[in-house]
Amino acid sequence: MAEMNTSESGAKKGHKKARSKKMSTRVDLTAMVDLGFLLITFFMLATTFNKPKTMEVNKPAKDDNKKEEEPPIKMSKTLTLMLGNNDKVYWYVSPDEIDANTQLTMDSVDYSSTGLRKIVTTRQKEVAAQWGNKEDLFVMIKPLPTSKLKNTVDVLDEMTINGVTRYAILEPTDPIDSLVALRIGQPRK
Repeated sequence: MAEMNTSESGAKKGHKKARSKKMSTRVDLTAMVDLGFLLITFFMLATTFNKPKTMEVNKPAKDDNKKEEEPPIKMSKTLTLMLGNNDKVYWYVSPDEIDANTQLTMDSVDYSSTGLRKIVTTRQKEVAAQWGNKEDLFVMIKPLPTSKLKNTVDVLDEMTINGVTRYAILEPTDPIDSLVALRIGQPRK
């Protein structure tokens, strides 16, 4: 039982005057402890915790019955990002028609605002100049086996920051991807 005893000191020695003896006050704190635990329990149950904020990734539904052909995307509306090791992003733009004389422009950047963000905004401006709408840009994100999950999350964050509405995470299976992986010295599979 929790209790609090308070008492006053008696008469001091050397005083001849006798004082009346006062009774000590006794306060029972059992009800206060119970109330404290009830309040703690109430607030624990009534409080809502912060809900984690996640990025929504839409995945296509697996429907084997429907095999509709979607119109192909013009390569001049695309940007391919290959995520490599050492926090590098290798990017290239595929031409619409590939022949023996086709030159592929490829470069690497980091995930900073002067790196990847600059490439995406520049490509959005190029697509807007050629096709009239920057939202026609389609970004293909292709993580190599040596890349980290953090790199994929950083690229998805850049898509949100730059307002890119059309992007996909794909496996690097294209022949150009094999050429790029060979050029940078990283495995494709």
